[in-house]
Amino acid sequence: MSITPLLAQTSACSEIRRGCGFDIFALRARICFALGCYIALAGFSANAGVTKMKLSGYLTARADASTLMILDDRLELTTASKIIGKDDSGEHPLQLADLAPGMLIEAEGQWLDRHRFFPERLTVDLRQNDRKIHGSAYLQEEPQDASKIASGEASLLKVDGYWLSLDGTTKRAWNVAKAGIGLSAKDSGASTLLAGYRVKYFGSPGRDGRIAAEEVELGPPAPADDYKMPHNLEIVRAKDQQTGIDVLEFREGKKLQGRMKLLAERTVQEYVSHLGDSLIPEGAKGTRRPIEFRFFVVEDPEINAASLPDGTLLINTGLLGALENEAQLAFILSHEMAHVLQVHYRREIEETRGSRVGLTIAGLAASAFIGNAGMFMAQIGIASAVNGHQRELENQADRLALQNVIEHGYDPREAPNFSRIVINRYGNRTTSKLWSNHDSSLIRGSFLTIQLMREYPEGHWDTARKNTSAFQNMKDDLGPVKIM
Repeated sequence: MSITPLLAQTSACSEIRRGCGFDIFALRARICFALGCYIALAGFSANAGVTKMKLSGYLTARADASTLMILDDRLELTTASKIIGKDDSGEHPLQLADLAPGMLIEAEGQWLDRHRFFPERLTVDLRQNDRKIHGSAYLQEEPQDASKIASGEASLLKVDGYWLSLDGTTKRAWNVAKAGIGLSAKDSGASTLLAGYRVKYFGSPGRDGRIAAEEVELGPPAPADDYKMPHNLEIVRAKDQQTGIDVLEFREGKKLQGRMKLLAERTVQEYVSHLGDSLIPEGAKGTRRPIEFRFFVVEDPEINAASLPDGTLLINTGLLGALENEAQLAFILSHEMAHVLQVHYRREIEETRGSRVGLTIAGLAASAFIGNAGMFMAQIGIASAVNGHQRELENQADRLALQNVIEHGYDPREAPNFSRIVINRYGNRTTSKLWSNHDSSLIRGSFLTIQLMREYPEGHWDTARKNTSAFQNMKDDLGPVKIM
């Protein structure tokens, strides 16, 4: 091939470049550079758009050698997943084989699908795996073996959602007279009823679900003031003067601080009150300040319920709309009553006293309704009633609620199943206040699942009650409601 045409072509191109005033090859280079930058930026944006998520809960099962379960969520680990154990002394590397159901974990990674999660980093709270169990609780029912406990005999004690097994080696400080020192005859009850008295315990869990008690101590009931509303508030049922609708008023003396709309459908109110009354533990009879549990269905779309220190329970229409059966409602009512009987409001004040600031009530106009229950409760000093208590207190209320529904013949598996309802409805696992600041839906549901596995390893619930015609009638009378 002759080189002459190529030289002529090159010369022609040079003339074109000079004639046009720019170098076409330089332009091509600039275009390539710009395209490269665009591709790089696009790739960067795509990577930046992948947001790492955190997932917390108790491991409920192992699906296979590399897959862990938290309720219905699959945590799919690979060799790239970093596993860390954390305790009071710091962080420690762990192996996948070290992980077991019951461990509280926090996973950081990405969602692969609705129920599939890839953990890049998984942290295990090793403090949760202490084999010793200790705590204190107010007895919610009369101990059947009270005389045996006092005499040092082998006995069983149901307290704090656990069954304690006492034997000859158990150290006991079980003196009813000493525990009642300082109580009036009315408070100590000239009867020997112990429901409402405090018990401290320490022991080790066994394979049968019971706690081998090493120490137990009987103490007095909670002070009467622990059941008082802050600022001496009174909660009164009333009617709106303009519309005639039923309302719940929060009053400080003669001053109205806020109002909530009550659901107008009386059959729904009556059903919830009747069910609540049937679930009240015996411990309510042993409090030093008489507790009258009252149950009110309020018009609020959030899936939530709240308990106030004086025994008032608020049940949102959004909650009733989301529930599937009576066992779920029975658990939630039992959970809220446990908050009252265990004086969680007072305990939280004492344990967070250093971080609390002065609280004032922002008075509302007499005609105004409470638009944000959480904000209003915060203003009167009981935000935890709506937004949830500390995890330790929530776990205690859950344990006691499980025990209460089991005693009343309900299927306790419906408690974690309600967490699944919230998760499937909201997807992000942390939306509902009932299960978010009452920790996340996943933590709540997985804790309940583990509690049933540990405390009732031989539980047979297939014949337990899930639903009733009364619940279905309530749902029909409730009709469609807004749910948030």
